[in-house]
Amino acid sequence: MTVFTNARVFDGRQALPGLHTVVLEGNRIASVSQGAAEGEAIDLGGMTLMPGLITCHFHPDFYKFTLAQGFSGEPLGKELPPGVLMAIGVRNCRVLLESGFTGYVGATAGHDIDAQLKMAIEQGIIPGPRLRACSMHIGTTGDLNHSKNWWREMTSPGTDTFVDGPAEMRKTVREFIRRGAETIKLFTSAGHGFPGPVPRNMERDEIEAAVQAAHHRGAKVRAHCADRAMIEECVELGVDIIDHGDEIDEALIALMAQKGTVWVPSLIYPKCLLQLGWGDARMQELYDHVRAMLPKAQQAGVRILIGDDYSGVFREVIADDPLDHQVGNYGREFAYYAEIDGLSPAEVLAWGTANAGEVLTGGRDRLGVIEPGALADLIVVDGDPLSDLSILSRPEQHLKAVVRDGQFVIDRVSQARLAPATLMGVAAE
Repeated sequence: MTVFTNARVFDGRQALPGLHTVVLEGNRIASVSQGAAEGEAIDLGGMTLMPGLITCHFHPDFYKFTLAQGFSGEPLGKELPPGVLMAIGVRNCRVLLESGFTGYVGATAGHDIDAQLKMAIEQGIIPGPRLRACSMHIGTTGDLNHSKNWWREMTSPGTDTFVDGPAEMRKTVREFIRRGAETIKLFTSAGHGFPGPVPRNMERDEIEAAVQAAHHRGAKVRAHCADRAMIEECVELGVDIIDHGDEIDEALIALMAQKGTVWVPSLIYPKCLLQLGWGDARMQELYDHVRAMLPKAQQAGVRILIGDDYSGVFREVIADDPLDHQVGNYGREFAYYAEIDGLSPAEVLAWGTANAGEVLTGGRDRLGVIEPGALADLIVVDGDPLSDLSILSRPEQHLKAVVRDGQFVIDRVSQARLAPATLMGVAAE
Protein backbone atom coordinates (compact mmCIF):
# COMPACT_ATOMS: atom_id res chain seq x y z
CA MET A 1 0.00 0.00 0.00
CA THR A 2 1.18 3.54 -0.83
CA VAL A 3 -0.42 6.58 0.79
CA PHE A 4 0.00 10.15 -0.42
CA THR A 5 -1.23 12.84 1.94
CA ASN A 6 -1.52 16.65 1.89
CA ALA A 7 -1.84 16.48 -1.89
CA ARG A 8 -3.33 19.06 -4.18
CA VAL A 9 -5.28 16.81 -6.59
CA PHE A 10 -6.11 17.30 -10.26
CA ASP A 11 -8.39 14.33 -10.87
CA GLY A 12 -8.08 14.26 -14.66
CA ARG A 13 -10.89 16.72 -15.26
CA GLN A 14 -10.71 19.33 -12.50
CA ALA A 15 -8.84 20.39 -9.38
CA LEU A 16 -10.39 19.06 -6.18
CA PRO A 17 -10.84 21.66 -3.45
CA GLY A 18 -8.48 21.54 -0.49
CA LEU A 19 -5.83 18.91 0.22
CA HIS A 20 -6.42 15.18 -0.09
CA THR A 21 -5.12 11.77 0.86
CA VAL A 22 -4.90 9.20 -1.92
CA VAL A 23 -4.35 5.53 -1.13
CA LEU A 24 -2.98 3.01 -3.64
CA GLU A 25 -3.42 -0.74 -3.27
CA GLY A 26 -1.62 -2.83 -5.84
CA ASN A 27 -2.02 -1.18 -9.23
CA ARG A 28 -5.28 0.59 -8.33
CA ILE A 29 -6.38 3.73 -6.53
CA ALA A 30 -8.17 2.52 -3.41
CA SER A 31 -9.51 5.78 -2.01
CA VAL A 32 -9.49 9.56 -2.33
CA SER A 33 -10.42 11.53 0.77
CA GLN A 34 -10.05 15.00 2.20
CA GLY A 35 -7.76 15.64 5.12
CA ALA A 36 -4.49 14.15 6.27
CA ALA A 37 -3.73 10.45 6.60
CA GLU A 38 -3.10 8.62 9.82
CA GLY A 39 -0.05 6.38 10.02
CA GLU A 40 2.79 6.09 7.53
CA ALA A 41 2.30 8.23 4.44
CA ILE A 42 4.23 10.26 1.89
CA ASP A 43 3.56 13.90 2.76
CA LEU A 44 3.38 15.90 -0.46
CA GLY A 45 3.14 19.20 1.38
CA GLY A 46 0.74 20.74 -1.12
CA MET A 47 2.39 19.44 -4.27
CA THR A 48 0.08 18.31 -7.06
CA LEU A 49 -0.87 14.66 -7.47
CA MET A 50 -2.41 14.03 -10.87
CA PRO A 51 -2.84 11.28 -13.45
CA GLY A 52 0.22 10.44 -15.49
CA LEU A 53 0.20 12.29 -18.80
CA ILE A 54 -0.65 10.43 -22.02
CA THR A 55 0.39 11.51 -25.51
CA CYS A 56 -1.89 10.29 -28.26
CA HIS A 57 -0.05 10.64 -31.57
CA PHE A 58 3.19 8.82 -30.93
CA HIS A 59 5.74 7.31 -33.30
CA PRO A 60 8.27 5.57 -31.03
CA ASP A 61 10.75 4.76 -33.81
CA PHE A 62 10.62 8.12 -35.63
CA TYR A 63 13.88 9.75 -34.50
CA LYS A 64 16.73 9.50 -37.01
CA PHE A 65 14.88 10.06 -40.30
CA THR A 66 16.17 13.27 -41.87
CA LEU A 67 14.60 15.90 -44.06
CA ALA A 68 17.14 15.09 -46.76
CA GLN A 69 15.97 11.47 -46.81
CA GLY A 70 12.35 12.58 -47.03
CA PHE A 71 13.00 15.02 -49.86
CA SER A 72 14.92 12.37 -51.81
CA GLY A 73 12.03 9.91 -51.63
CA GLU A 74 13.56 7.50 -49.14
CA PRO A 75 10.86 5.50 -47.32
CA LEU A 76 10.30 6.15 -43.63
CA GLY A 77 11.16 3.16 -41.47
CA LYS A 78 14.02 2.00 -43.70
CA GLU A 79 16.59 4.56 -42.56
CA LEU A 80 18.06 2.08 -40.06
CA PRO A 81 17.79 -1.69 -39.39
CA PRO A 82 14.67 -2.83 -37.50
CA GLY A 83 16.67 -3.66 -34.37
CA VAL A 84 18.11 -0.15 -34.21
CA LEU A 85 14.64 1.35 -34.68
CA MET A 86 13.45 -0.84 -31.80
CA ALA A 87 16.31 0.51 -29.68
CA ILE A 88 15.11 4.02 -30.53
CA GLY A 89 11.65 3.00 -29.32
CA VAL A 90 13.12 1.80 -26.01
CA ARG A 91 14.97 5.11 -25.67
CA ASN A 92 11.84 7.15 -26.38
CA CYS A 93 9.79 5.14 -23.87
CA ARG A 94 12.39 6.17 -21.31
CA VAL A 95 12.13 9.82 -22.34
CA LEU A 96 8.34 9.65 -21.96
CA LEU A 97 8.59 8.48 -18.35
CA GLU A 98 11.22 11.10 -17.49
CA SER A 99 8.81 13.68 -18.93
CA GLY A 100 5.91 12.57 -16.73
CA PHE A 101 4.12 10.62 -19.48
CA THR A 102 2.99 7.22 -18.25
CA GLY A 103 1.14 6.31 -21.43
CA TYR A 104 1.00 6.71 -25.17
CA VAL A 105 -1.46 5.92 -27.92
CA GLY A 106 0.48 4.84 -30.99
CA ALA A 107 -0.04 6.58 -34.31
CA THR A 108 2.08 4.17 -36.34
CA ALA A 109 5.36 2.30 -36.15
CA GLY A 110 7.14 0.05 -38.57
CA HIS A 111 8.24 -3.54 -37.96
CA ASP A 112 5.55 -4.24 -35.30
CA ILE A 113 7.56 -2.05 -32.91
CA ASP A 114 4.55 -0.80 -30.93
CA ALA A 115 3.30 -4.33 -30.29
CA GLN A 116 6.77 -5.57 -29.35
CA LEU A 117 7.42 -2.64 -27.02
CA LYS A 118 4.13 -3.38 -25.28
CA MET A 119 5.11 -7.02 -24.88
CA ALA A 120 8.56 -6.16 -23.49
CA ILE A 121 7.11 -3.62 -21.02
CA GLU A 122 4.34 -5.93 -19.83
CA GLN A 123 6.85 -8.73 -19.26
CA GLY A 124 9.11 -6.44 -17.23
CA ILE A 125 11.99 -6.65 -19.70
CA ILE A 126 12.22 -2.87 -20.09
CA PRO A 127 10.63 0.03 -18.22
CA GLY A 128 8.10 1.99 -20.19
CA PRO A 129 4.69 3.59 -20.38
CA ARG A 130 1.33 1.91 -20.75
CA LEU A 131 0.64 1.94 -24.46
CA ARG A 132 -1.93 1.25 -27.12
CA ALA A 133 -0.15 -0.41 -30.05
CA CYS A 134 -0.69 0.85 -33.58
CA SER A 135 -0.16 -0.76 -36.96
CA MET A 136 1.97 0.52 -39.80
CA HIS A 137 0.53 3.24 -42.04
CA ILE A 138 -1.85 1.67 -44.51
CA GLY A 139 -1.98 3.45 -47.85
CA THR A 140 -2.67 2.51 -51.45
CA THR A 141 -0.45 1.81 -54.43
CA GLY A 142 1.03 4.99 -55.87
CA ASP A 143 -0.34 7.26 -53.13
CA LEU A 144 1.49 10.24 -51.67
CA ASN A 145 3.59 8.04 -49.35
CA HIS A 146 4.50 5.48 -52.00
CA SER A 147 7.99 6.42 -53.13
CA LYS A 148 8.13 7.81 -56.63
CA ASN A 149 11.52 6.08 -56.96
CA TRP A 150 9.68 3.04 -58.31
CA TRP A 151 12.90 1.51 -59.63
CA ARG A 152 14.16 1.25 -56.01
CA GLU A 153 11.17 -0.54 -54.47
CA MET A 154 12.01 -2.09 -51.10
CA THR A 155 11.63 -5.86 -50.73
CA SER A 156 10.17 -5.37 -47.23
CA PRO A 157 8.09 -2.48 -45.89
CA GLY A 158 9.19 0.18 -43.44
CA THR A 159 6.55 2.36 -41.81
CA ASP A 160 4.16 2.24 -44.79
CA THR A 161 2.41 -0.61 -46.51
CA PHE A 162 0.25 -0.27 -49.61
CA VAL A 163 -2.87 -2.30 -50.36
CA ASP A 164 -5.69 -2.04 -52.87
CA GLY A 165 -9.34 -2.96 -52.73
CA PRO A 166 -11.66 -3.96 -49.88
CA ALA A 167 -10.65 -7.64 -49.80
CA GLU A 168 -6.93 -6.89 -49.51
CA MET A 169 -7.68 -4.19 -46.96
CA ARG A 170 -9.63 -6.59 -44.73
CA LYS A 171 -6.85 -9.16 -44.88
CA THR A 172 -4.16 -6.58 -44.07
CA VAL A 173 -6.11 -5.17 -41.13
CA ARG A 174 -6.74 -8.64 -39.71
CA GLU A 175 -3.07 -9.55 -40.06
CA PHE A 176 -1.95 -6.40 -38.21
CA ILE A 177 -4.38 -7.17 -35.38
CA ARG A 178 -3.06 -10.74 -35.27
CA ARG A 179 0.42 -9.24 -34.82
CA GLY A 180 -0.65 -7.14 -31.84
CA ALA A 181 -2.02 -3.89 -33.27
CA GLU A 182 -4.88 -2.43 -31.23
CA THR A 183 -5.30 0.54 -33.56
CA ILE A 184 -5.18 0.56 -37.35
CA LYS A 185 -3.72 3.66 -38.99
CA LEU A 186 -5.05 4.72 -42.40
CA PHE A 187 -3.55 7.45 -44.57
CA THR A 188 -6.84 8.54 -46.11
CA SER A 189 -6.03 11.99 -47.46
CA ALA A 190 -3.29 14.41 -48.34
CA GLY A 191 -2.73 17.56 -46.32
CA HIS A 192 -1.22 18.67 -43.00
CA GLY A 193 2.18 19.13 -44.61
CA PHE A 194 1.82 16.10 -46.90
CA PRO A 195 1.12 17.46 -50.39
CA GLY A 196 -0.64 15.29 -52.93
CA PRO A 197 -2.12 15.84 -56.38
CA VAL A 198 -5.64 15.23 -55.02
CA PRO A 199 -7.03 15.11 -51.47
CA ARG A 200 -8.24 11.50 -51.63
CA ASN A 201 -5.69 8.83 -50.77
CA MET A 202 -7.94 5.74 -50.74
CA GLU A 203 -11.43 4.83 -51.84
CA ARG A 204 -14.54 4.84 -49.69
CA ASP A 205 -15.02 1.09 -49.91
CA GLU A 206 -11.42 0.54 -48.75
CA ILE A 207 -11.94 2.77 -45.69
CA GLU A 208 -15.23 1.03 -44.95
CA ALA A 209 -13.61 -2.39 -45.20
CA ALA A 210 -10.79 -1.35 -42.84
CA VAL A 211 -13.20 0.01 -40.24
CA GLN A 212 -15.43 -3.07 -40.37
CA ALA A 213 -12.51 -5.49 -40.15
CA ALA A 214 -10.93 -3.60 -37.26
CA HIS A 215 -14.14 -3.20 -35.28
CA HIS A 216 -15.10 -6.83 -35.79
CA ARG A 217 -11.74 -7.78 -34.24
CA GLY A 218 -12.07 -5.31 -31.35
CA ALA A 219 -9.56 -2.77 -32.68
CA LYS A 220 -9.92 0.96 -33.38
CA VAL A 221 -9.10 2.96 -36.51
CA ARG A 222 -7.36 6.30 -36.77
CA ALA A 223 -6.90 8.26 -39.98
CA HIS A 224 -4.51 10.91 -41.23
CA CYS A 225 -7.21 13.14 -42.65
CA ALA A 226 -7.13 16.84 -43.49
CA ASP A 227 -9.61 17.43 -46.34
CA ARG A 228 -13.16 18.32 -45.35
CA ALA A 229 -14.92 15.79 -47.58
CA MET A 230 -12.57 13.03 -46.44
CA ILE A 231 -13.08 13.92 -42.77
CA GLU A 232 -16.84 13.67 -43.27
CA GLU A 233 -16.47 10.34 -45.04
CA CYS A 234 -14.22 8.91 -42.34
CA VAL A 235 -16.54 10.01 -39.53
CA GLU A 236 -19.60 8.63 -41.32
CA LEU A 237 -17.85 5.28 -41.84
CA GLY A 238 -16.92 4.97 -38.17
CA VAL A 239 -13.23 5.94 -38.03
CA ASP A 240 -12.54 6.39 -34.32
CA ILE A 241 -9.77 9.01 -34.33
CA ILE A 242 -9.23 11.85 -36.79
CA ASP A 243 -5.62 12.95 -36.94
CA HIS A 244 -5.11 16.62 -37.88
CA GLY A 245 -8.52 17.47 -39.37
CA ASP A 246 -7.29 20.71 -40.93
CA GLU A 247 -10.56 21.53 -42.73
CA ILE A 248 -12.87 20.66 -39.83
CA ASP A 249 -15.88 22.96 -39.48
CA GLU A 250 -18.87 23.37 -37.19
CA ALA A 251 -21.01 20.87 -39.11
CA LEU A 252 -18.25 18.26 -38.85
CA ILE A 253 -17.80 19.06 -35.17
CA ALA A 254 -21.49 18.34 -34.60
CA LEU A 255 -21.20 15.06 -36.52
CA MET A 256 -18.08 14.03 -34.56
CA ALA A 257 -19.78 14.82 -31.27
CA GLN A 258 -22.77 12.71 -32.33
CA LYS A 259 -20.62 9.76 -33.45
CA GLY A 260 -18.13 9.95 -30.58
CA THR A 261 -15.20 10.59 -32.93
CA VAL A 262 -11.96 11.67 -31.24
CA TRP A 263 -9.76 14.48 -32.61
CA VAL A 264 -5.97 14.90 -32.42
CA PRO A 265 -5.23 18.34 -33.97
CA SER A 266 -1.39 18.14 -33.66
CA LEU A 267 -0.75 21.76 -34.56
CA ILE A 268 2.92 22.00 -33.61
CA TYR A 269 4.01 20.30 -36.85
CA PRO A 270 2.43 22.89 -39.20
CA LYS A 271 3.58 25.61 -36.78
CA CYS A 272 7.16 24.45 -37.39
CA LEU A 273 6.65 24.42 -41.17
CA LEU A 274 5.26 27.95 -41.05
CA GLN A 275 8.10 29.10 -38.81
CA LEU A 276 10.58 27.84 -41.41
CA GLY A 277 8.74 29.56 -44.25
CA TRP A 278 7.87 26.20 -45.81
CA GLY A 279 4.13 26.67 -45.59
CA ASP A 280 2.02 28.61 -48.04
CA ALA A 281 -0.85 31.00 -47.41
CA ARG A 282 -3.31 28.10 -47.37
CA MET A 283 -1.38 26.33 -44.62
CA GLN A 284 -1.41 29.50 -42.53
CA GLU A 285 -5.15 29.87 -43.14
CA LEU A 286 -5.82 26.28 -42.04
CA TYR A 287 -3.54 26.61 -39.00
CA ASP A 288 -5.49 29.67 -37.84
CA HIS A 289 -8.76 27.94 -38.69
CA VAL A 290 -8.03 24.88 -36.53
CA ARG A 291 -7.10 27.12 -33.60
CA ALA A 292 -10.49 28.81 -33.98
CA MET A 293 -12.33 25.47 -34.19
CA LEU A 294 -10.79 23.92 -31.07
CA PRO A 295 -12.89 25.87 -28.50
CA LYS A 296 -16.02 25.09 -30.52
CA ALA A 297 -15.19 21.40 -30.57
CA GLN A 298 -14.50 21.46 -26.84
CA GLN A 299 -17.83 23.14 -26.16
CA ALA A 300 -19.64 20.65 -28.41
CA GLY A 301 -18.27 17.72 -26.43
CA VAL A 302 -15.75 16.35 -28.93
CA ARG A 303 -12.97 14.52 -27.09
CA ILE A 304 -9.71 16.21 -28.06
CA LEU A 305 -6.29 14.67 -27.43
CA ILE A 306 -2.71 15.85 -26.95
CA GLY A 307 -0.07 14.47 -29.33
CA ASP A 308 2.00 15.45 -32.36
CA ASP A 309 4.52 14.24 -34.93
CA TYR A 310 7.55 14.07 -32.67
CA SER A 311 10.57 12.98 -34.66
CA GLY A 312 13.55 15.31 -34.70
CA VAL A 313 13.35 16.00 -38.44
CA PHE A 314 13.62 19.70 -37.61
CA ARG A 315 16.52 19.40 -35.16
CA GLU A 316 19.05 20.65 -37.70
CA VAL A 317 16.98 23.62 -38.88
CA ILE A 318 15.12 24.79 -35.75
CA ALA A 319 17.02 25.67 -32.60
CA ASP A 320 15.43 23.84 -29.66
CA ASP A 321 13.21 21.81 -31.99
CA PRO A 322 9.89 21.43 -30.11
CA LEU A 323 9.17 18.12 -31.86
CA ASP A 324 12.43 16.39 -30.97
CA HIS A 325 12.16 13.37 -28.65
CA GLN A 326 13.82 15.10 -25.68
CA VAL A 327 12.86 15.23 -22.01
CA GLY A 328 10.23 17.94 -21.44
CA ASN A 329 9.23 18.54 -25.05
CA TYR A 330 6.02 16.50 -24.96
CA GLY A 331 4.68 18.64 -22.12
CA ARG A 332 5.00 21.86 -24.09
CA GLU A 333 1.71 21.24 -25.86
CA PHE A 334 -0.42 21.93 -22.80
CA ALA A 335 0.62 25.57 -22.40
CA TYR A 336 0.48 26.08 -26.17
CA TYR A 337 -3.16 24.99 -26.50
CA ALA A 338 -4.27 26.71 -23.29
CA GLU A 339 -3.19 30.05 -24.78
CA ILE A 340 -6.04 29.75 -27.31
CA ASP A 341 -8.98 31.95 -26.31
CA GLY A 342 -11.91 29.84 -25.15
CA LEU A 343 -9.89 26.94 -23.75
CA SER A 344 -9.18 26.62 -20.04
CA PRO A 345 -6.07 25.00 -18.52
CA ALA A 346 -8.22 22.25 -16.95
CA GLU A 347 -9.87 21.44 -20.27
CA VAL A 348 -6.54 21.17 -22.07
CA LEU A 349 -4.99 19.13 -19.26
CA ALA A 350 -7.90 16.68 -19.57
CA TRP A 351 -6.89 16.12 -23.20
CA GLY A 352 -3.76 14.40 -21.89
CA THR A 353 -5.35 12.69 -18.88
CA ALA A 354 -9.05 11.72 -18.70
CA ASN A 355 -9.74 11.92 -22.46
CA ALA A 356 -6.52 10.11 -23.31
CA GLY A 357 -7.12 7.41 -20.72
CA GLU A 358 -10.46 6.51 -22.27
CA VAL A 359 -8.84 6.18 -25.69
CA LEU A 360 -5.80 4.22 -24.51
CA THR A 361 -7.93 1.61 -22.74
CA GLY A 362 -10.70 1.66 -25.32
CA GLY A 363 -13.14 2.30 -22.49
CA ARG A 364 -12.40 -1.14 -21.00
CA ASP A 365 -10.78 0.27 -17.86
CA ARG A 366 -10.39 3.54 -15.97
CA LEU A 367 -7.20 5.45 -16.61
CA GLY A 368 -6.18 9.10 -16.63
CA VAL A 369 -8.32 9.89 -13.58
CA ILE A 370 -7.83 9.91 -9.83
CA GLU A 371 -10.82 8.07 -8.43
CA PRO A 372 -11.35 4.80 -6.56
CA GLY A 373 -10.82 1.77 -8.77
CA ALA A 374 -8.83 3.56 -11.47
CA LEU A 375 -5.44 2.31 -12.59
CA ALA A 376 -2.63 3.89 -10.57
CA ASP A 377 -0.57 5.70 -13.19
CA LEU A 378 0.23 8.97 -11.42
CA ILE A 379 2.73 11.80 -11.22
CA VAL A 380 3.67 14.27 -8.50
CA VAL A 381 4.37 17.81 -9.67
CA ASP A 382 5.93 20.55 -7.54
CA GLY A 383 3.64 23.45 -8.36
CA ASP A 384 0.15 23.98 -9.69
CA PRO A 385 -0.15 23.08 -13.40
CA LEU A 386 -3.50 24.84 -13.66
CA SER A 387 -1.81 28.10 -12.71
CA ASP A 388 1.14 27.50 -15.03
CA LEU A 389 0.91 24.64 -17.52
CA SER A 390 4.45 25.35 -18.70
CA ILE A 391 5.82 23.57 -15.62
CA LEU A 392 4.89 20.31 -17.36
CA SER A 393 7.61 21.10 -19.92
CA ARG A 394 10.25 21.40 -17.17
CA PRO A 395 10.24 17.98 -15.49
CA GLU A 396 13.84 18.33 -14.32
CA GLN A 397 12.58 21.07 -12.00
CA HIS A 398 8.99 20.11 -11.24
CA LEU A 399 8.51 16.35 -11.71
CA LYS A 400 8.97 14.71 -8.31
CA ALA A 401 7.54 11.23 -8.80
CA VAL A 402 6.22 8.91 -11.48
CA VAL A 403 4.06 5.96 -10.47
CA ARG A 404 3.37 3.40 -13.17
CA ASP A 405 0.87 0.61 -12.45
CA GLY A 406 1.13 1.33 -8.73
CA GLN A 407 4.95 1.23 -8.58
CA PHE A 408 7.44 4.08 -8.42
CA VAL A 409 9.68 4.41 -11.46
CA ILE A 410 10.85 7.85 -10.35
CA ASP A 411 10.79 8.77 -6.65
CA ARG A 412 12.05 12.15 -5.57
CA VAL A 413 9.50 12.61 -2.80
CA SER A 414 9.61 9.72 -0.35
CA GLN A 415 13.34 9.02 -0.54
CA ALA A 416 12.23 5.54 0.49
CA ARG A 417 13.43 3.77 -2.61
CA LEU A 418 14.18 4.00 -6.28
CA ALA A 419 12.70 1.13 -8.24
CA PRO A 420 15.18 -1.01 -10.23
CA ALA A 421 13.63 0.37 -13.39
CA THR A 422 14.21 3.99 -12.42
CA LEU A 423 15.11 6.25 -15.29
CA MET A 424 16.98 8.94 -13.42
CA GLY A 425 19.75 10.49 -15.41
CA VAL A 426 18.14 10.66 -18.86
CA ALA A 427 19.06 14.17 -19.85
CA ALA A 428 17.78 16.33 -22.66
CA GLU A 429 20.24 16.29 -25.53
